[in-house]
Amino acid sequence: MNASTPTGFIACDASGEMECPFPATSPLLLARYARIRLGETLVDEPQASGVIHYVIEGAGQTSAASEQIEWNAGDVFVVPGGGSITHTASDSDAVLWVVSNEPHIRFEKLQPPAQESAPTSVVHYRADEIDRQIEQLYHIGQDQETAGTALIFSSDKQQDSRNVLPTLTLAMNSLPGGAMQRPHRHNSVAVSLVIQGEHCYSLIDGERKDWAPWATTITPPVSVHSHHNDGDELAMFLIVQDGGLYYHARAMGFKFVDD
Repeated sequence: MNASTPTGFIACDASGEMECPFPATSPLLLARYARIRLGETLVDEPQASGVIHYVIEGAGQTSAASEQIEWNAGDVFVVPGGGSITHTASDSDAVLWVVSNEPHIRFEKLQPPAQESAPTSVVHYRADEIDRQIEQLYHIGQDQETAGTALIFSSDKQQDSRNVLPTLTLAMNSLPGGAMQRPHRHNSVAVSLVIQGEHCYSLIDGERKDWAPWATTITPPVSVHSHHNDGDELAMFLIVQDGGLYYHARAMGFKFVDD
């Protein structure tokens, strides 16, 4: 986020801890921050079948798969991998959060499909529509069998599974002030971006982890975890999971753990 940071990517790389031979945030996911200086262009050529983006700050354009979109702060967009993705900042410097399944592809020693054959097209979710949908969810309410209030992202190509990519799920999770998310566990990892979370923390296998603005957090598979909002504002965090893989294998293993 430092204004002096040049155009480029900063990977959330935990490959050393995992003894992984390529950059990875979890065994099957890679999260990165992308900074794009005003008037400059950043080219990404990920070895991934698709790439998820969240706009932390700024505005700009992205070109991929012969399409171009105009994005602003708070937008989410997904584009095919398997080719060049070009980001340009307009009006001011821009910062993106970028997540892909590149470690999964590299683990299998595969090549991603060409962009025209990818499991996602270019999909753009605008910030105002995201906010509107979350507001609707709170009007509907929830019961105790729901882990939280979350907006799930999908597209025409993945609507049957409600995934964003065949192996990846994407959700904007939220937590009202003074509330906590019921303790639970699942077999998928959760890689999250803290969007709004003052006075919030997570308990992961009994250990407290305080949130920080725009931090990337990792909730390990099968860990018992809960999220807590001791503040007054609605907490917001964007979660990417390799849940699509586990749902397909009928092995998600979701379970509430209240003792």
